[in-house]
Amino acid sequence: MLQTKTLIFGGGLTGLSTAYHLDKRAQTRPELGDWLLIERDERLGGLTRTEIIRGYHFDHTGHWLHLRHPEMKAFVHDVMGDDMMMVARKSRIWSHGALTHFPFQQNLHGLPLDVVHECLMGAIEAAIREAQAPIDATNFKDFCLQRFGKGITDRFMVPYNTKLWGCEPEEITADWCTRFLPKPNLSQITAGALGIVDDQAGYNAHFTYPNQGGIEAFASRIAGHLPLSKVKLSTTPVAIDFARKQCTLSNGEVVQYEHLVSSIPLPELLKLAKDLPDAVVDAASKLRCTSLRYLNYGIKRANVMDDIQWLYVPENKYPFYRIGSFSNAVASLAPANSSSLYVEVANNMNPTDDEVKASVRAFLRDHDWLGDDAEVEVEEVRHIKYGYVVFDKHYFAAKECLLPYLRGQGVQSLGRYGAWVYASMEDALMDGFQFAQGL
Repeated sequence: MLQTKTLIFGGGLTGLSTAYHLDKRAQTRPELGDWLLIERDERLGGLTRTEIIRGYHFDHTGHWLHLRHPEMKAFVHDVMGDDMMMVARKSRIWSHGALTHFPFQQNLHGLPLDVVHECLMGAIEAAIREAQAPIDATNFKDFCLQRFGKGITDRFMVPYNTKLWGCEPEEITADWCTRFLPKPNLSQITAGALGIVDDQAGYNAHFTYPNQGGIEAFASRIAGHLPLSKVKLSTTPVAIDFARKQCTLSNGEVVQYEHLVSSIPLPELLKLAKDLPDAVVDAASKLRCTSLRYLNYGIKRANVMDDIQWLYVPENKYPFYRIGSFSNAVASLAPANSSSLYVEVANNMNPTDDEVKASVRAFLRDHDWLGDDAEVEVEEVRHIKYGYVVFDKHYFAAKECLLPYLRGQGVQSLGRYGAWVYASMEDALMDGFQFAQGL
């Protein structure tokens, strides 16, 4: 039987950060360096991975690193040094036949005048209503109506988020979005309607990214600090005995642990345990998550999408809700005079892959971003089982049952899918850091 102080499930950013920071703390507390990381794939990185096809680089959709915590800024610098670049966000929205700046609620200029008028009047009415008699919004749609008014809600918030979440906005709460959804005041909304653009609006006005190699270069640099003897690749946990603090691995080995840090999806973790209480089993059955289908495009044309790094597409006539360009953010992600793109497909629509491809090509041609189909050198579909956690009416009660139960068993379920949250890459890094600091 193997023995370790801390057993780590998953070699994505949460697992990598946990291992890295345990080793850092082991410089003064050597016992913390006793950890073992289990990763199912043949290399570390999790979803922070980069495919290279015919010279084009493709992350698993957009992985832009937004840093706000001093500890994480220091961590990234320690790992990457000067091999990270700062990039100014250039994102846009395509709706109502117009290309407008992001975020929608603060950049109405360029939309048809009747749409601008509707959105402005709705925002004014919402501000008056909130000042007179504020109410507690119980779902995402009501939250948007209260925060932005009817026009902005109907024209962007509802159609875009319906595509993103794969369900009606009335089914989900607004608790996921407060940090990610900027609320401009009336002065800012009016300025944006007149064409006065604030490129700093929102939490993601700038991001950092590796100079070369795609986002996996960052994960690989973290992994490069870890002793290979403490990592088991192409290995999965197949059973956990919480009472004995033992885990059986796919290679037949059994590991005795003191602490278990899991970043694998919460439902998958619970499937590994036996003799779970009925309340835990019931709560686990309530967890909802979207799946994600996306396409990678390598196009033999420079600067496809002009200088736009990602584009939101809320309208229902398109099966995709976002198109991004890796190479417009970092030119090295595509061969010379070429562009690497990703397209995210709405979860609540069911077009075939061929129908999505035809729609994407038509959209690009309509914007003069694609000429002859011969320019398309890569066009491949990918699937991710776990996409976005759905914050429905069962969400909080389920988590309030599951996570305390796991903590009581000596298990910390962390990261986007381990903690079952809507989170950024920095949040995943912070989870590992905070666990290590807490020991």
